[in-house]
Amino acid sequence: MPFCEELGAAAGSPFVRDMMIVKFQREVDALLLDEAELRKKAKGIRNRVAERDMVLGELQHLVAFDSTLQSISELSKLQTEDLTEVATILVNVMKKQTRASELLGVIENLKALPY
Repeated sequence: MPFCEELGAAAGSPFVRDMMIVKFQREVDALLLDEAELRKKAKGIRNRVAERDMVLGELQHLVAFDSTLQSISELSKLQTEDLTEVATILVNVMKKQTRASELLGVIENLKALPY
């Protein structure tokens, strides 16, 4: 309950409370939009990784020439880089989800304040 009292003191009036709610809701909307864009980017990278996996599988069936081995090595390196990027993106998505969830909790507490 101390948090609600702090919110009440910070809000001060119904007008300020409503402005805070609108500001926090806009931030939540921006976070969710950004999260959706990041998920879309991660999906594109995962699709690219899947396509390369198919190419790698085909290359591994070929006779092991130096050029084939070099191509496999280069593609494997690209795969690792892309998978690292996807992991970083998904960590950012989780951070945005956490922040949005926190803000939604603050919004609910603000709406619950008596005015």
